[in-house]
Amino acid sequence: MVQLGIWKKVCENLMSAIDNINDETTEIIVIPFADNNLPNPVLKPMVANATSAGKDALKAKISALPQPKTSTMTYHYIPVQDFCEKRVSANRVTYMFLMTDGQDEDKLKRTLNKLLPQWGAKYGNRNVYGFYVMLNQKAANPEVDRVCKNQDHLWKVATADVNINLVRLQSSAIFNAKNDKYFDLPIACGNVSGKAFSASFPSNCPYKVKKTEKLSNTIRVWVDPVPGQKLPKSSNNNLIIKMTGGGNFDFLVTEIIPVKCEYKPERSLKISVK
Repeated sequence: MVQLGIWKKVCENLMSAIDNINDETTEIIVIPFADNNLPNPVLKPMVANATSAGKDALKAKISALPQPKTSTMTYHYIPVQDFCEKRVSANRVTYMFLMTDGQDEDKLKRTLNKLLPQWGAKYGNRNVYGFYVMLNQKAANPEVDRVCKNQDHLWKVATADVNINLVRLQSSAIFNAKNDKYFDLPIACGNVSGKAFSASFPSNCPYKVKKTEKLSNTIRVWVDPVPGQKLPKSSNNNLIIKMTGGGNFDFLVTEIIPVKCEYKPERSLKISVK
């Protein structure tokens, strides 16, 4: 059941969190509460891109939500299932805010027992991030704690009181071992002061990361061939980026970056003059 005393604070903090999402290509989805009088409530999620107009429209909808009645409970299986099946795209960053009282009104507990425990497996390596927004203090029950702590990209937040600072890197890079010693990953947005970055290739990759440097607006990755490895003319390898030094909700939006590694001379143009 929703705790009415914090309802206004939840809405205010949720709108503030939305304001802090600066990447305009990010899709924001808010799944609100539903009245338990409905046997199978189908909630239409509030959806918008993080443009100025999109965020304003989303905040207006949140402001217009009526204060829940004392009988109101949250029921999320159907809308969360809809989110998992239809709303997620590999072509964008997605944020989902689930407003809940921590009680699964679905008698089979399919939301907590079925959908949320799959979150990390489905989205841990994708740009999909979920926030479990508590509508009362009892929403922090042991079962919820266990589920959220064991899932990547899923956080439990009190009344949506979260300052989300994104650090997003470019989505791909090219490295030519014949000519290059390093490649740069531009930082698209986010405050990186006080943060450090590390990078690594998988153990079976013919290349290794020698060192990682943080410059003012880029991360520079120095690369060496692995000794004794025959280098292919071209190979695609996943670079794993990790960040330290951030707060609870300062994190990378891109954690795995495809890097095309080449081993061939740069193309040259020959001109003959007769």
